[in-house]
Formats: sequence, structure tokens, C-alpha cells
Amino acid sequence: MSNAVETGKIVESVAGAYAKHCQEKLSGYLEALYLFGSHAFGKTSQDIPDINYLLLLKEGVPPDVFLDNAGILRQVCHEFSDVATVLPEFRPNRYVYPVIKGGDLDITLCTQYARMEDRHGPVPFGWGWVLEALLQTRKLVFGRDALAEVRQPPPSRDYIRTFFPATFSHIWLPLERAPFQYRLPEESRLLMHEAHKVAQMAAIGFGVPLALSDEELAQKKWLEFVSNKDALVAFYEHRYDAATAGKVALMLRVRERWRELRNDPDTALEMYRAAVGLCSRLKAKYVEFAHA
Repeated sequence: MSNAVETGKIVESVAGAYAKHCQEKLSGYLEALYLFGSHAFGKTSQDIPDINYLLLLKEGVPPDVFLDNAGILRQVCHEFSDVATVLPEFRPNRYVYPVIKGGDLDITLCTQYARMEDRHGPVPFGWGWVLEALLQTRKLVFGRDALAEVRQPPPSRDYIRTFFPATFSHIWLPLERAPFQYRLPEESRLLMHEAHKVAQMAAIGFGVPLALSDEELAQKKWLEFVSNKDALVAFYEHRYDAATAGKVALMLRVRERWRELRNDPDTALEMYRAAVGLCSRLKAKYVEFAHA
């Protein structure tokens, strides 16, 4: 059996185990459980696989739902520790230190929460236009498709001008504070992982929309990069500058060569500096955008 096939089987097993435990223990709290992102449409990276779930919570859930989900995550980490290190995340707000370390394969298990009572208003769930990527790639695992009732306002320039600072702060603020969380250089792999994910979210969800025209925004052109990351470098060279494109190229190179590079402290620091630099460039681009 090839490494790619074996990796795929393990990733599917982790995803299936988490969903099964959620249905058994959390279904009373959930409107629905969704998969979204690359794993939902069959493009999971073999080097740095991640599984993205959205737990759409019913209105007025008790705190027990968060305690129970933490228990499920620990259970999944233990179940697969012989073959993988499962890294739970609450991306982008919190990257969790992997207290349960297992096999050589790293699998990110990202579990997002969204409360039904927060679906109203101009920024449903507080996500802004990035919610559209989830709506476009979601795959219902169980429950009712309540997201079908949610309407994300179109990402016009006025909409982005109003909501970009608050929405983007969830991306860059945790990253600037990340180095203290990890012992360096021993745990530089964890810092690199966080920096890489932040750079990917920033580059696609925030940097691309800032550089699009009104017509391109209306056509939702930025969503094309969700599934076609290879086009990002040329986009940044054309719409930004060579230095910013180089940071995006590093993010893609780390993604493609994760198993080779993940234990290199120098690459970790390079990735971290690139991610912070990318976020700083996007904040500067927003100032230009807001005054255009």
C-alpha cells in the first residue's frame, strides 16, 4: 500500500471517528455537523492534512457542549496515537498545544463553533465574507442544513472597508503572541505549523479580496483561490509586489514539503517572519483600500 493511500485511510478514519463521537455525544446540542474546506471536496494535502469541521450549535446551548467536545478531541487523539499526532485547533482564534503526541503523521483537526443566535446581522457568526468559502464547500455530516438559511452579504468594497479590521484581527493577533507558547527551538515545528496556517488564511481569505475590483468581487473571484492555491503567487506578484509574493511562495513550499521541512528550526522562523510580514502588508494594503 502506498504512503498516500495509507495517509488517506488514516485521515478518513480520524474524520469518521470524530463525527461518530459527535453524533453520539453532541447531537442534542447541534443543528448540524459540517465538513468544509479541502477535505470536504477531496483535496486533502498528503504532507500536512487537515480536517475542518463546523459545529453549528442550537440556540442557548449550555457550557457542557464545550466540555464534551474537549473530551471527544482527547479521545480521538488517544485513539490514533499509534499512527498519527492529531492536532486539535480552534482556528484562527486558538491553536492548542498538542499534549497528546503520537505517530509521525500530523493531522490537524479543526473544530469551529457557530451559534445559531449569531447568524443574524451584517456579519453572520462574526466571520464576514470568509463565511462564503464555508458555505460554498460545506458538506453536511448529520443534522439539518440550517446554513442554507444563512445569507452572507456580498463582499462589496464598502462591506470590506467596514468589516476588515475587526475580522482580520482574529488572524494576526494570535500569531504575534504565538512564540511564547512554544519552547524554541525544540518545538519550532509547532510555531511553523501555526504560522503556515495563518499565512494561508490571510493570503486567500483577506489578501485576495483587498486586491480585487468591484466587478471581480461581485463575481466572487476570490473563491477560486480556495481550491486553486497554485495561482496565488502570480496573483500576488501582479497585484502586490515581489516581496509579498515571495512570502506566499514560502507558504506553498512549506505546505508541499511539510514532512521534509517540519523539524528545521530555521525554516520555522522563516515561515513565522513571513506570516507576520504578510499580515502587516495586508494591513497596509487595507489602508490604501479604505482611502481609495
